[in-house]
Amino acid sequence: MKNEKLILKWLNGDMSPEELDTFKKTEDYKSYSKIASYAQDLQPEQLNTVQTYQELQQRLDATSKTPKVIKPNFGWVRYAAAAVVAVLLSTYFLFNSDEIQTQTKFGEIAQTQLPDESEVFLNAKSSISVNKKSWDNSNRMVNLNGEAFFKVTKGQKFTVETPAGSVQVLGTQFNVKERDSYFEVQCYEGRVQVIKDTDTLILTPGMRYRNIDGIAKQTTSLTSTEPSWLDKESEFDAVPIGLVFDEMQRQFNIKIEAAQVDQKIVFKGGFNNTDLELALKSVCNPLNLDYKIDGNAVKIVPNAS
Repeated sequence: MKNEKLILKWLNGDMSPEELDTFKKTEDYKSYSKIASYAQDLQPEQLNTVQTYQELQQRLDATSKTPKVIKPNFGWVRYAAAAVVAVLLSTYFLFNSDEIQTQTKFGEIAQTQLPDESEVFLNAKSSISVNKKSWDNSNRMVNLNGEAFFKVTKGQKFTVETPAGSVQVLGTQFNVKERDSYFEVQCYEGRVQVIKDTDTLILTPGMRYRNIDGIAKQTTSLTSTEPSWLDKESEFDAVPIGLVFDEMQRQFNIKIEAAQVDQKIVFKGGFNNTDLELALKSVCNPLNLDYKIDGNAVKIVPNAS
């Protein structure tokens, strides 16, 4: 917090006239003075200090033969007021936050609606955020970490920003996957512009752009109308086995140890996101791998036979 010492002195009424003049010129004073005025409304009738002291004295007189004179210490009231203002400040900034965020946990799928009524479906361990203040029909921007399927209402430019690259559309349905070194965009409807490093290209329905470890590839192999993970199925089209294991960990909240497995193995196929045993068989059997489940730990090794 900026000017924290000045704010505390101001709340306690300990400022000199010179310090008060200096503090009133800061941005903090403009914000906090308004909130402090709200706090004043909470102070009346919160504590009748005279009545409370009298009641305390009467109880002491009734239980003690030798009365003791107790001087009430009202200094704590100032700090209580400061604490009330601090709570109000936190609440003020919390409820006036300009960011809307949605995120999923292991194995979760979530659906949310954006301010323009566009729909977003989030895959496991993913998040999106939108800044309400800067959002309007001519500047629709979403920040994505993970994987999401978008159904965008028609309008002006719609941008999805990820750590790996950005996607721009007008009104369409598309899937964006950003997982460490894996960036993929699938277009199901409309037109999608993908911007990744020096690559800029347009995708039309049925087209896909993928970049794994800096190696880009564009294909036209999509035949479905939406991503398979919406139906609790994870599908892969010739991707390194390590990326498959990563997705399995996100879907089942497990830890896979596969140090003995050749990470250059390429997998094409899929697994069910609701049955771990079946998922492991779907991936391991075609690649001649064995697995062992121990709680939430899974060890995968080459088949010895």
